[in-house]
Amino acid sequence: MKIISRKGAQESGGPVQRSSRARIALSVGSGLLFALSFPPVPSGVTAFVALVPFLFLLDDLPDWRSVFRWSYLTFFVASAGTLWWISGWWGDDPWLKVAGILVILFFPLGFTLPALGYTFLRRRMGQLFSIVALPALWTAWEWVMHLHELSFPWLLLGNTQTYDIQSIQFIAFTGAFGISVWVITVNALLFHMLRRWLGGQWKGMQRRSLMAIAALLLLLSLPRVHGSLAMDDGDAALDDGRSPRSLRTAVIQPNIDPYDKWGSGETPMSKLRNLLGIYDSLAAFHPDVALLPETAVPFRLLQASYEEEYSWLRRHIDSVGVPLLGGFPHTVFYDDPETAPGSARRIPDTQIRYHDFNSAMLLQPGDRMPEIYHKSRLTPLSEHIPYLDALPFLQDALTWGVGISNWGVGSDTAVFTLRGKFGSAGIWTMICYETLYPSFVAGFADRGAEVFGVITNDGWFGKSSGPFQLMQYTVLRAIENRRAVARCANNGISCFIDPYGRVYEKTALYTRTGIVRDLPLRSDRTFYTRHGDWLPLGLTVVAGFFFLFAFISVYYKK
Repeated sequence: MKIISRKGAQESGGPVQRSSRARIALSVGSGLLFALSFPPVPSGVTAFVALVPFLFLLDDLPDWRSVFRWSYLTFFVASAGTLWWISGWWGDDPWLKVAGILVILFFPLGFTLPALGYTFLRRRMGQLFSIVALPALWTAWEWVMHLHELSFPWLLLGNTQTYDIQSIQFIAFTGAFGISVWVITVNALLFHMLRRWLGGQWKGMQRRSLMAIAALLLLLSLPRVHGSLAMDDGDAALDDGRSPRSLRTAVIQPNIDPYDKWGSGETPMSKLRNLLGIYDSLAAFHPDVALLPETAVPFRLLQASYEEEYSWLRRHIDSVGVPLLGGFPHTVFYDDPETAPGSARRIPDTQIRYHDFNSAMLLQPGDRMPEIYHKSRLTPLSEHIPYLDALPFLQDALTWGVGISNWGVGSDTAVFTLRGKFGSAGIWTMICYETLYPSFVAGFADRGAEVFGVITNDGWFGKSSGPFQLMQYTVLRAIENRRAVARCANNGISCFIDPYGRVYEKTALYTRTGIVRDLPLRSDRTFYTRHGDWLPLGLTVVAGFFFLFAFISVYYKK
């Protein structure tokens, strides 16, 4: 079946039949421009033109199979160019390598969906209609695709602009999906303008072309003007003392090999003492809290078999006087097998079932037990088998060569309460992959988190793009909620980020170090903090109406 409608052909003068070589150039070129828009390339500017060659490519394709095939190739190039590091080629775990390859092979399939939807609208309603609908269609797809357990929201267009913090301050209203709307709208407008000029519909500086140029200039300049005003106001507030409370935060980067730390070479007590060496040295700076990275304690510290290690840790924190917030595995047992979740493991030869959770704990001087948070957003395949409660027979399909396999999915919503000279403050730490979920993070700011932490273990991926990308994405969470962030990574990159996205004290990869900084405590809630993903939700409804209108139009034409 041909996908170029009579209406679309009339608009363009008939479909252009490009050679396979030209199609490959457009497809690969678009994929490369897309890949180059993500960190660590310190710009993101190519995102504003990355989809233009792809849209020209779609203009030419004769059938649905071609749309699927060329869309897959385009975003395979984009995914491979951005996520090449994900298989952990530096380590020895075969599961991580296999999972990484599968992600790169299957991830581009999702990108075929907006391409097919756009092509459907172009075929039914014409070129202009599909171009107008494209920003809503693309943003709706990004949002829906990040909601489920199989989601991997790494290559959202909103993640491309983390270096241009002056232009993205508006995400305090829209969330990072607002960046996606902005970027895809610029791409769509550029494509429409070039198509009109190259097709001969626009000649010279006619009124329509001048209006399009003016719209493009406004799209590119207004966010920057708004951002400059917002950042100036924020700096003025600090100068005026409108943010009187601050939290002196210490970040500990122990630089422990993630493949070795789970081994039996050291005793649990020696591992604890090694971890707290930097903690002791940073105490001289009188921090209000110290952060350790994800699973910094590589054993089940709160189980009875580690009572000696836990007692020693409590005494040490009481002696030093600095609260400690860090990662550890926490095991929860279910005595009744009938009420245990389907994903819970069973202790052999017993009816007792359990979950291991990738967790964070806040242990304060004088406390007998810590406050605990269980990680809720898990990396599919590498940390957790999706939908395991419904598919428990897959329980043993995920077996890591290191650490703990198949973490449980947490459901915690509480914010830690930190005590100090400032009175009390709400602090919450996202764990690694959770950084990618905007409204999830905003929910904790809405529930009282006045400052964010991030604890992560990016050392699986060597000196690659991965640690830089995840660190830069944290900038978005800071701006969306106007919260300062202390980022603590086992092997780096650790840093501090202010409420406007500026990064301070950034550490080098694979160094053992510690950093200290005063972070502002803020209790105000941004529009995005209060209302979450209102923009992509609204655009999903709008996209639905575009498709509904297309179906109704086809029905009445019959």
